Amino acid sequence: MFSRIRYPEKVSPEELDTYLAAGWRCMGQALYTSHFMFFGTEPQRKIYSTIPARLPLEGYQFSKSQRKLWRRNEGAFRMEVGAPAHYDEAKQKVNRSYARQFPRRAINDAEDILSNGKGRLALDTREVAIYNGETLIAFSFFDMGCRSMYSKQGIYDPAYHRYSLGFFTMLVEIRYALEQGLSYYYPGYVVPGNQEFDYKHRVGALQYFELKSAGWKPFDQLSEEDIPINYLRRHLGELKEALKSRGIQSQLFDYRYFDIRFYDNRPYPFLEFPCFLLSDSKNKESVCPVTIFDPIQMEFQIYNCRFFGLGVEHLSAYREALRSSSPTFIIPISVFDTLHQSSNLEEALQALLEYAP
Repeated sequence: MFSRIRYPEKVSPEELDTYLAAGWRCMGQALYTSHFMFFGTEPQRKIYSTIPARLPLEGYQFSKSQRKLWRRNEGAFRMEVGAPAHYDEAKQKVNRSYARQFPRRAINDAEDILSNGKGRLALDTREVAIYNGETLIAFSFFDMGCRSMYSKQGIYDPAYHRYSLGFFTMLVEIRYALEQGLSYYYPGYVVPGNQEFDYKHRVGALQYFELKSAGWKPFDQLSEEDIPINYLRRHLGELKEALKSRGIQSQLFDYRYFDIRFYDNRPYPFLEFPCFLLSDSKNKESVCPVTIFDPIQMEFQIYNCRFFGLGVEHLSAYREALRSSSPTFIIPISVFDTLHQSSNLEEALQALLEYAP
C-alpha cells in the first residue's frame, strides 16, 4: 500500500530509474516506499507526509551563492567523486564526530548501507570524499541509475561546519550527475511542516511526487490542502463532525501500525492507512466500522475491522478506543470486509448511520 520495502539481489541502472520515478527511495541496499512517517516526540508525535523529491538537471546551473560556496571549498579542500563506496577507518572517525552532534542522522551500521545482507551491493553505490590535506573531513554515498542519481547520505566533521560540507557534498554529487549526463537528482524526501528536511530545497527548484496522480509536479505548486496527510485528516474530520451532529460517537486516530508491511509479511489483511475514523456501532460484537480516506482513489472506504495482538480483547479495545483521548491508536488492526466505498461524504455518512446505535 503506502509502505513497502524490497531487498533485491541486484538492481540494474534502468530498474533504479523506474523505481525512483515511481516515488521509491533507497535505504542502504534496499528499495522502499513510504509516503507517511511519524516524527516528533510525545505528546507532539504525529504522522507527516513524506514527499519524494527530485531535481531536474536539464538546463540546471548553480546559483550565485552555490558558485561562491563551490569556489571557496574548491580552493580549500580536495574532492574525490565517483569511486565505488567503501567504509573504512577514516570514514568511521568522521562519522563518530558527526554522531556526537547529530546522533539520529549518523551511520549506525555501515553494513546496512553497503551490503544487501549477503556481503554484496545490490545498487551501484558510489561516494564523494572531501579532504583537508590528507585528512578526510566529509563524505557522502549516492546510487547511480541510467538517467538518475539518488543521494543516500552525507556525513561531515562538525569542526568544519562553517564550510557547509553537508550541503557541499550534495553540490559535488549534482555536478558529477551533470558530467555523467543524468536527467534527475533525487535527494530523498521532504516533510512539509518539519523544517529538518527543508535544506533540500537549497539545491534548486525541486519537483514532488503527487500521490493521487503518480506523477511529478513543481514543488512550488504544492499547497497545504494538497499535502496527503492534510486532506486525509480534513475529509475524515468532516465526516466526524457530521456524525457528531447526529449524536454518533467517533474518534479520529493516527495509526501506529500503518507501515506494518515493513516488517511483517504474514498473509493477514492488515489495515495500512496512516489515519482512520472509528465510529460507534449498535452491534459491536459483529461490526466495528473503521473509515479511511484513500489518497489515491480519493474516496471514503468503510471497513469492518478487528483489533488483535497479545492480550488484546477486541470488544474491550473497541469500547475503550471510543472513549480515548489519545491521538494515536497503538493496537494492530485487521480488515474483515469492506462495508462501503464512496467519494461522497453524505453517502459515507449514511452508510455509517446504518450501523450506528
